[in-house]
Amino acid sequence: MKNARTGGVFVGMIFVLVLVSFRLAAGRQVDSGNSDGVILSQTACALAPYEQQSAFTKRFYSRDEYESARSSPPADCFRITYSSDGLKVVGYLVTPHGETGRQYPIIIYNRGGFLERGKIDSWNIVDFEHLSGEGFIVLASQYRGNDGGEGHEEVGGADLDDVTNLFSVARALPYADMRNLFMYGLSRGGMMTFLEMKRGVTVNAAVVVGAVYDCEAFQQRAPGIVAEVTKLIPDYPRKKSAALQERSVMNWPEKVNAPLMILHGGNDDEVPATEALAFATKLSKLNKTYELVVYANDVHEVANNKRDRDARVIAWFKRYLR
Repeated sequence: MKNARTGGVFVGMIFVLVLVSFRLAAGRQVDSGNSDGVILSQTACALAPYEQQSAFTKRFYSRDEYESARSSPPADCFRITYSSDGLKVVGYLVTPHGETGRQYPIIIYNRGGFLERGKIDSWNIVDFEHLSGEGFIVLASQYRGNDGGEGHEEVGGADLDDVTNLFSVARALPYADMRNLFMYGLSRGGMMTFLEMKRGVTVNAAVVVGAVYDCEAFQQRAPGIVAEVTKLIPDYPRKKSAALQERSVMNWPEKVNAPLMILHGGNDDEVPATEALAFATKLSKLNKTYELVVYANDVHEVANNKRDRDARVIAWFKRYLR
């Protein structure tokens, strides 16, 4: 089927490219991975005072914005430990505040970075509460071995089960609407989102921000970082570049099996916007359903336009509610 709608427009300082079709690859239903994804413990999130926050948080989140989320959150946030392949893995559960008697759609959020670098932080929780305040449950993993969790991270290996098992966590929540499952990935979390699709996991729609599309290209740009990452990949000494290719959606775009929103900063210093454009071109040739938004002069996390970013994420997910 040919594209139903094609166009490119400028919106303020944002370049928006939309190419939409309605032929989606078939996927299997989400299963429970290799364990049941039971919540083993949970404690209420506690945001530290603004003065103690990272330079990133202070740069992109005003004191008033942060303190409002800290003192009067629009959602209930919990730091959880859940089971994944027999391991205790740390994550987060954020739910609409004070709402009872109904079910909510679920966003599985995949964090960026690796090990303790890029783990879920206070600014993520502020964003989660905003998303949940719009009527979504947010579930996120720190991935095995991180933030006090058991096991060893593999950056797209067995730690993919830590993502898949969040669906089992959701299934056990009486207020979770399992007809409406969404996935949201930042940076390396975009890679995890694509790898979940490659496995055949089915969601209504997905969003990626500053996603890693080509690990070998990333290696050329940042060999030191990738050298650290490859130490975590068990079969890298044997497979070398093949292990990176297996983690690179640029090599298998046909595996994208859900409507996809691609958000990218024009000044992303980790993944150039040209890479997002190249991937969007591949999706277009495959007649995939997607929307691409490149924010001029914005950073890897699209933090300068975080409210417009979040509004687009929410609208995209609500478009595909069942």
